[in-house]
Amino acid sequence: MKKLVHDKKKCLRCAGCVGTCSKMALDMYGLDLQIDHEKCIRCGICTHACPVGALSLQEVENA
Repeated sequence: MKKLVHDKKKCLRCAGCVGTCSKMALDMYGLDLQIDHEKCIRCGICTHACPVGALSLQEVENA
């Protein structure tokens, strides 16, 4: 199973990814990107919108 992962060290806080999400799973609270993993369908569109690669889909183990 894949999960959307945010690298805060790389993030420019430009919020360019937020508008690309059709499921509204991304939002900015101040300077922090918030991911609603319940809404995220792991399509990867936001990962392509990020100019510095701060978002990625990574394989995670089932809990």
